[in-house]
Amino acid sequence: MVDLEMLKNISLVNGISGFEKQATRVMKSYIEDCVDEIEYDNLGSLIGIKKGTGQLKVLLTGHIDEIGFLVKDIDEQGFIHVIPVGGWMGQNLPSSLVVITTREGNDIKGVFGSMAPHGKTAEEMNKVTAPQDAFIDVGVLNKQEAIDLGIRKGDPITPVSEFTVMGNKKCLMSKAWDNRIGAAVIIEVFKQLKDESIYPTLYGAGTVQEEVGLRGAKTVGQMVKPDIAIAIDVTFSQDIPGDKGDVKLGTGVALGVMDGSAIAHTGLLKALEAICQENQIPYQYDMTSVGGTDSGELSKVDAGVMNITLSIPSRYMHSHRTIIHTDDFQATVDLIVSFIKAMDQSLMTQMIEDKR
Repeated sequence: MVDLEMLKNISLVNGISGFEKQATRVMKSYIEDCVDEIEYDNLGSLIGIKKGTGQLKVLLTGHIDEIGFLVKDIDEQGFIHVIPVGGWMGQNLPSSLVVITTREGNDIKGVFGSMAPHGKTAEEMNKVTAPQDAFIDVGVLNKQEAIDLGIRKGDPITPVSEFTVMGNKKCLMSKAWDNRIGAAVIIEVFKQLKDESIYPTLYGAGTVQEEVGLRGAKTVGQMVKPDIAIAIDVTFSQDIPGDKGDVKLGTGVALGVMDGSAIAHTGLLKALEAICQENQIPYQYDMTSVGGTDSGELSKVDAGVMNITLSIPSRYMHSHRTIIHTDDFQATVDLIVSFIKAMDQSLMTQMIEDKR
């Protein structure tokens, strides 16, 4: 059964790129009794380690950061001007709630403001404000009042949302599924393997700063030097009006054949396909020429790492409210657990030989 409380806690915690500490603390609380060791890189990525009986090292990453903003300036009227952290679309911002976290740790609620439609021309009505030109209203009347609240340049600004079980009870809406759902997959994998003896040593990382350049994946990859690396992320569900494609909510884990940052290792892809078929795990394929995941850095560590991205389809990515399906989450967990249990030197040799 899917742990809804865990999913709620991991999605709603604040943790934009560069300010992930609260999120890694939540992840740590769920894995610390399931692993043998916990380490950090110097950027703040969290790495849980479950020791295996063999020499192989398998690394799972789910980037723990979410997109947000930083305080760029406070104008004389007390409005907060921002710098986007990660990829935002301007049409997702007006009237959306945020929280500004001060140096002292206080959270100040605000809302993205906009001019009223009355008196605007048709052209003005249809114009979308760029994220870097947006402003936040924290309900003050001048700059000093904002400063008195403790707001300073560089303070992180995090989206505010709710955790909602939707009409179909398997559809969950919240913020930050990109990519707290990947971190949640790692949590569940460690829980299911807690009392199991496994051949590879398993590393599960909540990586930081993916949304601004895959930075945590690079440092974690260099620390672990894995034989196999699997990035767990979200992908675009193409089942909404106006979109076209095969990836859909509720139809299984998405095997990432290619994106803008990496191409899956064919031997690993074939092994995962076989495991899905043998265990009746629903799966689909994800292929795009744009975007990227932690795989973009993990695949390039040292002489190269056997790598793939496994994704959970999501609707309305990079907004305050994203929808996922628990069947896709569960299929991803089931595939990884089955793969780790099957992993031995013979399977590793088989996957290596696929490239030679």
